[in-house]
Amino acid sequence: MRHTYPHRVTDLVTALFAISVSTGIAAAQQSEINNSLSEIEQFVATTLGQIGVIVFLVGAAMWFISGRNTNRTQWGWRALWGGAGMVVLSVSYNVFVTLFENLAPGMIVPPFI
Repeated sequence: MRHTYPHRVTDLVTALFAISVSTGIAAAQQSEINNSLSEIEQFVATTLGQIGVIVFLVGAAMWFISGRNTNRTQWGWRALWGGAGMVVLSVSYNVFVTLFENLAPGMIVPPFI
């Protein structure tokens, strides 16, 4: 059965409306995903840095007050350098993520329907 001209226009308008609505929904979902990933990234970087500072300070305290106990000195030294490494890793993580956030917008192209 053939469509008449008004039905074709109605079908075309309905199809265009459906595509525009689905594109708007996809853009909103993409925005929510980006916001969620940004919050997760900030949480990971902040937590890593804060734990690193705490481990560094505890290690330094253990190392300075260990006296002649070589076991405590060794663990304090390891914690001192481990905490310092976590702080450096936190800063490097922020730089790495920021670099890819600035590179990524031109890389991902949504498919056209």
